Amino acid sequence: MSKKAKIIAVCAFVVVVVAIIAVFAIVNGKAKNQADGSKTFTIKIESERDNYSDTKECTSDLATLGDYLRTMDNCTFSESEYGIYVQGFDGMMEDMDNQYWWCINVNGQMASTGADEIILTSGDEYSFVLKQGW
Repeated sequence: MSKKAKIIAVCAFVVVVVAIIAVFAIVNGKAKNQADGSKTFTIKIESERDNYSDTKECTSDLATLGDYLRTMDNCTFSESEYGIYVQGFDGMMEDMDNQYWWCINVNGQMASTGADEIILTSGDEYSFVLKQGW
């Protein structure tokens, strides 16, 4: 093996080791953040029907969005065997007769689970949008 090939091999090895260390540090940092509870995230509430939009930066050591919603003074909810069910915010209530319901989005995507199964993660945006129609 030539000297140039050895230098390239050593450099490639160093780059791989540095990449592995960086990935470990990132993963370990996220795990520590989740474990120590210092999660900072955004809660957004929107109702076109009520001409309302509010965004708040929040910090919590709770594990799930459902746990956090239970602590919010402006959140009206009920409990069932399936977990928390959001009925309204700030007096803006669902209206089943007119097919109004609260949709949960996580980072702009409709949630595929209930709030009790959504893990709070630093940097995420959790939005509640009053929708009409099934």
